[in-house]
Amino acid sequence: VKAYYVIPKFKDRRIDFMIEVSGSSMYPKYNSGDVIACTIIKESKFIQWNKVHVIATTEQGLLVKRIKENGTDAIMAISDNPDYPPFPIPKDEITGIALVVGVIRLE
Repeated sequence: VKAYYVIPKFKDRRIDFMIEVSGSSMYPKYNSGDVIACTIIKESKFIQWNKVHVIATTEQGLLVKRIKENGTDAIMAISDNPDYPPFPIPKDEITGIALVVGVIRLE
């Protein structure tokens, strides 16, 4: 988390944190340098499959990916950029998940 931002449009949404995107794996949805607004998921039964999430992992750090179910022991992490293949993330590697609910992009 880089800094605290106040965005009037996000006032009525439950934004827990905002973070800057790094890299091109989610292009064209998100560009490197975009700032995404996120809501922490407190219970795994409320995960919105195929939506973009920030996933905190023990080995890879923070990842911005679409997620889908992948059996009982892992979730599938999917990039929007076809140059990056999908990969499984073992559930025991995940320390937190947040849903991306908004973005700020500068030209």
